Amino acid sequence: MSQCCSNLRRHQRRISGRKSTVELRDFGQYQVLFLAENEKQLLEQIQQVPIAEYKAQHRRLAVSEAPRQQKHRLHRHPVNTIQALVDQHTELLTVLESQVLKY
Repeated sequence: MSQCCSNLRRHQRRISGRKSTVELRDFGQYQVLFLAENEKQLLEQIQQVPIAEYKAQHRRLAVSEAPRQQKHRLHRHPVNTIQALVDQHTELLTVLESQVLKY
C-alpha cells in the first residue's frame, strides 16, 4: 500500500511539475483515467458510465470526504462551524423531545 501511494505521489509530481502532492490528497478518493484522443471520444467514454452508478459513487465520496471537510471548516471558520454544530444539536434535541411527548 505504501509503495502504491509513493508511486502515485511520484507520478503526480512528474505530471504537475510541483514538489507538493497536497492536490493529490485533497482531490478525493480516486481518479479516473480515460484513454481518448479527442474530446468527442472522451465524451463518449464518460457517457457510458451508468447514471445510477455515478450517483452511488458520488454519494460514497461525499460521505467519505465529510470528516475532512468538517476539519477544514473548523480550522478556517471556527465560530461559524461551532455555531452550526450547536444549532444541529439543538434541533436534534427538539425532535427527540417532541418524539418523547408523543409516547
